[in-house]
Amino acid sequence: MRESKCKAFISLIGAAALCASLMSACYSGSTADWDDTLPIAATEESRPTVQYLTEDTSESSEPITFQTSESTKRTAFSESGPELATTTKSEESSDDDDNGNARTVSGVPNVPISEFTSTTPVNIAEAASSSAAALSSANSAQTSPTTSIPADTTASSASSSSVTETTGYLDEKTSTADTSASDLSRPYSYRFLDEKYKYIYDEIINAAENRSSSIVFSDDKGVTSEDYCAVYQIIYDDEPSMFFIDKKMQYAINSSTGKLANSKMFYRYGDAAIDKMQKEIDAEVDKIFASITSDMTEYDKVKLFHDVLASTVVYDENAGNCRDIYGVFVDKKAICGGFSKAFSYLCSKAGIETVTVTGDADGTPHMWNKVKIDGKWYNIDITYAVSGSESEPYIRYDYFCVTDEMLTASRTVYDQNYKYPAANSDDCNYFVKNNLVAESWAEARILLRDGLIESSRNKTSPVQVKCSDKTVYDEAVFNLFDSSSKQALDIYEEAYESAKNKFNTSVVNFSYDGTSLVIKLFPEYN
Repeated sequence: MRESKCKAFISLIGAAALCASLMSACYSGSTADWDDTLPIAATEESRPTVQYLTEDTSESSEPITFQTSESTKRTAFSESGPELATTTKSEESSDDDDNGNARTVSGVPNVPISEFTSTTPVNIAEAASSSAAALSSANSAQTSPTTSIPADTTASSASSSSVTETTGYLDEKTSTADTSASDLSRPYSYRFLDEKYKYIYDEIINAAENRSSSIVFSDDKGVTSEDYCAVYQIIYDDEPSMFFIDKKMQYAINSSTGKLANSKMFYRYGDAAIDKMQKEIDAEVDKIFASITSDMTEYDKVKLFHDVLASTVVYDENAGNCRDIYGVFVDKKAICGGFSKAFSYLCSKAGIETVTVTGDADGTPHMWNKVKIDGKWYNIDITYAVSGSESEPYIRYDYFCVTDEMLTASRTVYDQNYKYPAANSDDCNYFVKNNLVAESWAEARILLRDGLIESSRNKTSPVQVKCSDKTVYDEAVFNLFDSSSKQALDIYEEAYESAKNKFNTSVVNFSYDGTSLVIKLFPEYN
């Protein structure tokens, strides 16, 4: 969650002003019906710069502190926020300020920052149930900016007509989906493209796979600059295997017809570097697939991919390749775009379908996946599975195979020209699968106690339990952690006698999430 929504609002106002200024400089006539999900086209002389929107982050709520009891000297501390780590406090190290008020626990990791610039937010349930509409170039009424260039630099397909060349840059939107691999040759979005868009798509992919420097378009296809930009954006977003293509675009327009004559391809690296990087990616992916056995189900494979990425890759928005699969598999550093692409890459190689959802999480631009397991769709968020704790890393299952309804309160999705698959089953939810859903406070208490006993066998942490609804969750949080109740301490003492490896019963480290309704206890082993 972000610390200052005012700062975000000011940033968005600035970005809007910048876009307005750029469009007025590049376009003449009536105001264009600008779609900021598409790449920005510009002349060689006036390339627009990209405005990156970032916000500070903080905990989602104030931590709860148990005051020291003179009779027992027992304390418990809470850590708030969607990305949580454990912090053990001794009774001498108070978590209060000088006035006795609870203060923020240090060391809690930040909410993931997305590189995605928001567009039109819509409700998740509405997005899943909206009618599918094929992408179309019908709204391409804008006049493409052009500048004259020498005739000998144009494509032969331009004939005798004068041709102008335009260079553009993609905006830094990196939503993701499936990749071309194994049984899934094209991403989820591809099926909603019309015939012309599919033609452009295939031409770009073929050129990229062969590292061609240019593409010549057939005159009878009537490809416009808007068509090309829209399709290039989809590929840039939805094809993780195309990690080496640049966001820069350049194309030549036949001035007499207004159609594209050719386009130039740009690559982030040279051929030798791309080949080397792909081999490094393949080596890391092969290690993951070596863990797959013949008896593993689709659920097992999805959980394997989820757990490997969450446990081996750190969240780092400053890493050079944090937005692509090389950053995930080789550098082991990523942000939400990289996590989503890598998950889709693995799933598609295993023949499991995914689609990436772009939207806001608690008001912050974010990306996550939907995955299809045994014919049913689920939301899955790898970024939020990373605990962020360096001292005691663990995997969070709060957002593992959850429904659209569960996310509605905290997330919106950005409008797309295709239908998101509805996720309304919790059959593969981690907590449902493992019988860790409490239907009442009494059941939550038992699950937590038994979880502490079980975790003590191998000194694992944390103990995670999901409440069936908000009423059960609120009651459990109050009974466990409110200063007038403090039953978490009682549960620790009850489990202590049966614990194989003993843990500290004087301090209870815990966290809870009001969206996922998951409560966690972090036993500190002796």
